[in-house]
Amino acid sequence: MKAFSLVLTSLAMAVSGMAQGAEIDAKHIERIGPVTQVSATALSKSAQADALRANLVAKLSQEHKASKVRIFNQALSWQTATSKAEGEGWLAYRLPVSTQRFTQGTLTVKGLENPQVYLNGQLVKSADKVELELANGDYQLMLLADGLQKEVSFSLDWQGKSDVDGLDFSAQKTQRVSAEQLFDSKVISNLTLSPNGKYLLQSTIEYQTAQGDKPIQVTELRKLPDNSVMYRWQDNRPSSAVWSDDAKQLAFVANKQIQLLNVADLTIDIAATELDNVSGLQWFGDSLLFSWEKPFKADDKATSKRFQALEDRWSYWRNNSQLYQLDVASGVIRQLTDSKITSSLLDSNADKGSLLLTRSSVDYKQPAHGITQLIELKVADLSETLIGEYRSFSGALYADKGMYITAGPRFMDGMGMQDPNIEVNDYDGQLYWRDAEGKVSALSKDFDPSIGSMTKLDNDDLLVTVTEGDRSPLYLFDKRKSRFSQIDTGVDMVDGFSVAAKQSTPTLVVAGTSATSPQKAYSMSLNSNRKQVLFDSQKQHYADTRLGKIEDFDFTNKHGHNIDGRVYLPADFDANKKYPALVYYYGGTSPVGRHFTGRWPFNLWAAQGYVVYVLQPNGATGYGQAFSGRHVNAWGKYSADDIIEGTKAFLNAHSYVDAKRVGNMGASYGGFMTMYLATQTDIFAASMSHAGISNLSSYWGHGWWGYGYSGVASRGSFPWNNPELYVEQSPLYHADKISTPLLLIHGNSDTNVPVGESHYMYTALKLLGKEVELVEFNDQDHHINTRQARFDWWNTTMAWFDMKLKDEPQWWNSLYPETADK
Repeated sequence: MKAFSLVLTSLAMAVSGMAQGAEIDAKHIERIGPVTQVSATALSKSAQADALRANLVAKLSQEHKASKVRIFNQALSWQTATSKAEGEGWLAYRLPVSTQRFTQGTLTVKGLENPQVYLNGQLVKSADKVELELANGDYQLMLLADGLQKEVSFSLDWQGKSDVDGLDFSAQKTQRVSAEQLFDSKVISNLTLSPNGKYLLQSTIEYQTAQGDKPIQVTELRKLPDNSVMYRWQDNRPSSAVWSDDAKQLAFVANKQIQLLNVADLTIDIAATELDNVSGLQWFGDSLLFSWEKPFKADDKATSKRFQALEDRWSYWRNNSQLYQLDVASGVIRQLTDSKITSSLLDSNADKGSLLLTRSSVDYKQPAHGITQLIELKVADLSETLIGEYRSFSGALYADKGMYITAGPRFMDGMGMQDPNIEVNDYDGQLYWRDAEGKVSALSKDFDPSIGSMTKLDNDDLLVTVTEGDRSPLYLFDKRKSRFSQIDTGVDMVDGFSVAAKQSTPTLVVAGTSATSPQKAYSMSLNSNRKQVLFDSQKQHYADTRLGKIEDFDFTNKHGHNIDGRVYLPADFDANKKYPALVYYYGGTSPVGRHFTGRWPFNLWAAQGYVVYVLQPNGATGYGQAFSGRHVNAWGKYSADDIIEGTKAFLNAHSYVDAKRVGNMGASYGGFMTMYLATQTDIFAASMSHAGISNLSSYWGHGWWGYGYSGVASRGSFPWNNPELYVEQSPLYHADKISTPLLLIHGNSDTNVPVGESHYMYTALKLLGKEVELVEFNDQDHHINTRQARFDWWNTTMAWFDMKLKDEPQWWNSLYPETADK
């Protein structure tokens, strides 16, 4: 058992002992106080003591690197804990704490009046003895207490639960990234630029521990180029915001109203009220178009539900949304569409007096077992013209003498296919042109990146978001030259953008991240690479954070295909050490993007001592149609080989990785891949499948979107005409081949991949006597999104790998202790 003790009299502090037997350098232990501000009562005696102390600690923690703070105009200095400590008031102590593994122990405080112990600014406990459990990471420990005039001995004693529970108190200039930083830090969630480029509507979201799962969301109207704030919303924030063409008015939905902000005097007019479930505003001349949804109300007495279609398992399918037009001047609203099927507005052209809308009817005749009607509506007489019915369709926009359309390669009988002899993946988005006579041509057939959204400029050029390898950049499509050119946005992954489409030289605002760079937002001209920084998360939230390096690692597989990959190194990497490694790969059919953070925090895993290898096996979009087409009717046939071959190449190329301590994980389709890999190889020492598919037939029939997704991933194949695919590629039917310890994680409210998919595998492996764990997350769907659940999920995953790859079971046992009656 290891211990350390900090001893303080009124004259000096003596430090004796710590875990691992190293002495604490007293210069790293700092104190403020006693602070003798005039107060009606001692800090801990107030009726509002908890709130008063929480605010004080928040202030001290916020400036945790500062040597001085100012409170009530009094300059206070953090000093080494060797000066006198006499007088009434309050005392604060701080010291850095670092651990390289999950660490448990007891902190004992002696000689302080009403001590409170805080970790990273959050109260752990108000007591003389405090139990601490610290995940691998860097922390700031702070104590707050009332001071005394008399000389007393003060001590802090740390008693580790076992010999491995040691802490390091050395001062550090920077800290490793934490889960709280990655989840809580403020980011821009939406950008809406005025057509003239002068004004920016910007929304942000952040979290604070005291607020729990409730986000702090703010929307601000800012003036460019100085980025000054003109107007601010926090309650009743605007949604569906859209600028008028002259940029004089901003229309939006708030408080069940359509409101108009007049930019000149910042006054707000109410254009229409009592409008619940309204969204999708678009200006149409001097009027506004919008969608108005009527939720389906079931019979309260009903005890059963007769399904009308496969879509009826979607909770929202019977809701009906139609299009309406608001005359802004009079406030009168008229209905434009009336259909039993929801009418969705895509685009409008006030000069032509027409709208583009879609309706999706029930039709299972061909994969992907749905059909979209593209309709043009004349606003003057509400006549409708059916442009076409498509099984591969994403969107459409008006342009001069025609329209742009985004759809899969099979659109218009395969017009977008690069090669009719290869299988294509209809999630690989393509761009098309339909002229005024109805003739359609493919614009992106020879463009490998997968097309996402599109935004039209005033000259009919397009800005398109794409998936290009593991990056999501912006491209400009020059209509006259029929050419794509990438825009230098300064980020790898574009989170959001907006463009001043009415300018002759459009202004562009972009927010995004890169693999090891937090979110930044820029303003720039499309004709120039010069950028003005509008927001920098690095400076605001990560200035004192150190990250590991990232390296590209590609290899050529046995078929001659280049397989893209990247490697994250630990923050304090030492090439002479041997590290455990984690391997991660795509889910669905999308590559693993170079996001800085998200549900899969590669930088956090690296900070906790793992080398992380991320690869993009065959089947991922963004690498060309032949590459993504290997996703179809494969279910692991190509991608598993790539992952196994890639992991071996990765191990051969990185001598600092311990080949016997490699784990793998994935989610959704990636969770399926994890289970499938466990039936194919024993190269991994431990595996984790989140929301994975174990039985292709049950997912196809029971998942809310299973039949539709399978219409692409298993195109033309069904349990009755291709049982080999549905059985042989289902991990469940090969569970007896699994020898790798497997953790199954699933939200028990998952409607995409029902939780039974993990239960099937859990049942099989339990009956086979294999090592398996199943952890369900209550009330969580396919994604674990709420704050505390996200932390619990991350902790569960890393505790599992710490146990299996580092031989450190303490964290897992703390999270999931064995019960006496097991």
